[in-house]
Amino acid sequence: MPGTHRPPALSGLDSPAPSRATAPEIRISHAHTNLAGVTGAVDSSLAKLCPTCGVHYPAEFKVCPRDATELVDADTSEDRDELVGQTLSQTYTLLRVIGEGGMGRVYEARHTRIGNKRFAIKMLHPEFARQPEVLTRFQREAEVAASVQSPYVVDVYDVDRTADGRPFIVGEFLDGKEFASYLDEVGKMPVGPAVRIVRQICKALTAAHAKGVVHRDMKPENVFLTGDLSSPIAKVIDFGISKMGDAPGTALTKTGMIMGTPSYMAPEQARGERVDHLADVYAVGAILYCAVTGQRPFDRGDPTATLTAVLTQDPPRPRSIEASIPDSLEMVIQRAMAKRPQDRYASMAELEAELAPWDVGEGEAELVVAPQRGQSQIPALVASRNSSADQRSRAVGMARPMVLILGSLGLFWGAGSLMTTIAATVRLARGGGATANLTGSEAAFLIVGFVFALLTPTILIVRYLRRKIWDNSAKAMELSERLYRPVVTGLCAYGFGTLLIRVLEGIIIRRAVGVAWPVWDLLLFAFGLAAAGGSFALQEEERKRRA
Repeated sequence: MPGTHRPPALSGLDSPAPSRATAPEIRISHAHTNLAGVTGAVDSSLAKLCPTCGVHYPAEFKVCPRDATELVDADTSEDRDELVGQTLSQTYTLLRVIGEGGMGRVYEARHTRIGNKRFAIKMLHPEFARQPEVLTRFQREAEVAASVQSPYVVDVYDVDRTADGRPFIVGEFLDGKEFASYLDEVGKMPVGPAVRIVRQICKALTAAHAKGVVHRDMKPENVFLTGDLSSPIAKVIDFGISKMGDAPGTALTKTGMIMGTPSYMAPEQARGERVDHLADVYAVGAILYCAVTGQRPFDRGDPTATLTAVLTQDPPRPRSIEASIPDSLEMVIQRAMAKRPQDRYASMAELEAELAPWDVGEGEAELVVAPQRGQSQIPALVASRNSSADQRSRAVGMARPMVLILGSLGLFWGAGSLMTTIAATVRLARGGGATANLTGSEAAFLIVGFVFALLTPTILIVRYLRRKIWDNSAKAMELSERLYRPVVTGLCAYGFGTLLIRVLEGIIIRRAVGVAWPVWDLLLFAFGLAAAGGSFALQEEERKRRA
């Protein structure tokens, strides 16, 4: 695919990409401030302009070296930017405009002393250079991008001001394509390439989080793909509304202020609450959702409706949109996008590690099994990852059947135990003898009464499962795990108690008729309930410790 040239994005500076970039945004633009003055002088040596690519060349050039187009005099070109051709800080000569938005322009620049070195210069419009908050956010972007050291974060080299006081950032010149534009072209991506890009985003944000920086506006528009687009390098850009450890009195955000892009915004961020790195975990999960399904998780046409959906609904199940998505990958996406921050992956590094089984190829050169004679080399890492992915897929595939099985067993055990307990109480009230049994009508009344008593809660539980659990693999896995121990422990305790009673009555006491004693029913119910409750309490305590 043809590459485009683009610098690290600046909110409000970039031209919108088709379809995805036109989504509603709730944002505050950002900028940079208060550095040394700059001299600007027209570089008379760049007298020629390529009408095709817009690059300026010295007067002695006749054709463009890039596309062989005949050059024209720069002064005869239409809509000439007054800054093109000027040299900023006696170092950066502006060659052409490569991006523009409501807040300013982005230029390609050439270093005056290192002629082959290209840079991206992002500059505010004059009217925004006088707004303190915009300037502060511009400064924030430069500081954050410069402080985060990662091959997957765009580099920032310098900050300064023009002669008329406009701040500008000198950044890495990126040659490639915006991830959002790429997704618009391809629709949706195969799992492997999509995961490869998202893992690079995770690594970039891991480095940012290590510096105490939360991006808060992760989306495909803020990821740029460089190099070969069949196996690109992802660069995270636009840290303008990032959150870091602001000192008292200098915080750029307050509780109740909503910033970000609704389609990729974590629920706590949509509520205007203070956010941490888990908001970025949610957003990266949403980016992967979009990449493998071809659809945004939430896209209602206007910001208010989208925010409402983010707060109150789950996005459509990924496999309902693209059936080829593995069950286990679907679970990873849905867990990353959990409504409650504590239900998500605890860190970006943990999410990146969970995605590793689908990122085939990485590290294969170092981890190859030594072949025997006549055998081909087999990447050990791929085999290991495939095995891990298969095991996880089987576990996720069994989650929903296990919910049904464990739920049914638990319901039957609970209802049966309660009925035998009620019957035992009635029998004890009648003396507890072998003949103190329920009448036929009493037994029928008890059974029918329990059926009707359980009907309404059963319907409510089924509706809850359908609406909240069934389409979410992560929730189904969690519910299956939470049901397993208490149900199995309760049933095992009840069965062990029954066996113990039979041993006592039939072998030790040698009076087997006592097995029917109603007190045993009461004790068995209490024993099983205590075992199930204790198991559940221990399980919850373990969950809290892990959290």
